[in-house]
Amino acid sequence: MNNPIRLGYAINQWKPNFDDFTRPEQHERALKVIAACGFTGVELRAGTGRWDPLGRPASIAATYGSADAFLDLVRGIGLTVSSWYVDPGEPVDEELSRGRSVLDREQHGEIVRALLPFAEFLAAAGGTRLVVRALPAAWTLERPLPHTLIADAAAGWNAVGAAVATTGVRLSLHADCLSAAADEKTLAALLAETDPSLVGLTLDTAELTVAGLDPVRVFDAHHDRIDHLHLKDTRYVDETGERLLPHAEASMLSEGGARGIERWFYECGTIGGLVDFAALAERLRAHDWSGWAVFESEQTPNPSRSTMLNGWYAQRLLPRRHPAAGTAGA
Repeated sequence: MNNPIRLGYAINQWKPNFDDFTRPEQHERALKVIAACGFTGVELRAGTGRWDPLGRPASIAATYGSADAFLDLVRGIGLTVSSWYVDPGEPVDEELSRGRSVLDREQHGEIVRALLPFAEFLAAAGGTRLVVRALPAAWTLERPLPHTLIADAAAGWNAVGAAVATTGVRLSLHADCLSAAADEKTLAALLAETDPSLVGLTLDTAELTVAGLDPVRVFDAHHDRIDHLHLKDTRYVDETGERLLPHAEASMLSEGGARGIERWFYECGTIGGLVDFAALAERLRAHDWSGWAVFESEQTPNPSRSTMLNGWYAQRLLPRRHPAAGTAGA
């Protein structure tokens, strides 16, 4: 493998509730834990309101005095901001928006304008990927999703991809376990309709597994489009289709569904984990894949411990891939 795989960590695990993780000293401690565990990048997650000071570029500037002050802190700790995850369907208080749908062509212009500041921030930070939710939750949509709507979504993402490309950042679609994109045929159709030069794909190992997909198989099918990784494990598959039921965000993910599952997501290599990370690593080597591999551990009761466990696993799964902080990604 000639090109480096860079190891990043998603900071969203430190904010399980809306009023958690609001103070700069908490941010600094989390960033130091991430760096101490061998990671060189951090992925931010979009949010809204005064309770989410790292959720938007303007919120970061308001909290730290300027975006540069925050980036100086990140770099001083030994990290770079690798990427930012944004779901345009989520409400945005600052914009008086209840959320926007990429399935609605009339909203594409608003989505472009809303996402461009994130790309501009990433460009200034040395980040490379703006990761977006590919499609809304499956339970809110007709199934199977009509091809006309898939084409509408693709047109929207092509527009966003073209806009963010002007900053040097690349757009990458993410299929979480509830998304309509977590379906082999729908995902393939969406990728076929999007411009490969503008739109990539984020492979999320546990999200796909919970939805009943094999992430290694997804990599085999779309390795030429995969430009970002989200790595976490799971012990469970939604075998009864609870992800397709109304309000699955609450009834399944938060409350555990009919089986009362306390945690859907775990650290990589957890006992009983279903993700074949060894096979995925072999594929990465075979295709000389490069880019950010962002480790995650949502729903963890102990974020620092999970970061340490993922750090240990990362150094063995993807050894000697730790370039200096601030190095630009692929």
